Amino acid sequence: MDLSADLRALLPRWRIDGADLLPPEETAQIEALFTQLGQPATPEVLTLYTTLGGMATMDGEFWRLWSLDEVSRANQGQHSEWGVQFADFLTHSHVFRLRTTDSGQSEVFADPLQPGNPPVRVAASLSEFFALYRQRPDQALQR
Repeated sequence: MDLSADLRALLPRWRIDGADLLPPEETAQIEALFTQLGQPATPEVLTLYTTLGGMATMDGEFWRLWSLDEVSRANQGQHSEWGVQFADFLTHSHVFRLRTTDSGQSEVFADPLQPGNPPVRVAASLSEFFALYRQRPDQALQR
């Protein structure tokens, strides 16, 4: 499956879980924010946020995709070499970051936000992350 198909497959599961899904965002807003944050909005990022604008509440796996407003607030200040924070697990037990690769994909890192514990790469792309999340969420989330 591709990212768009994985997201479409996850939407009903998230609704059943009771996650409060936010409406999709406009491409121009996504591009502007990610440019401001020092990372171009890859096609994967555009697919993600034009499909789902974030979650107001966690899903059944205790994961939550942030709205663009939350992404903006969380990433103010100095840009991180590990990329843009865009989601969290277990109410900030750790956050997830997107970092643009030379090939134009968005690799995904789990960041424990603890000094001395660097982020760990979870997936080489958003497509890989959501494919793993869809099939084995525990492997995608509990790093």
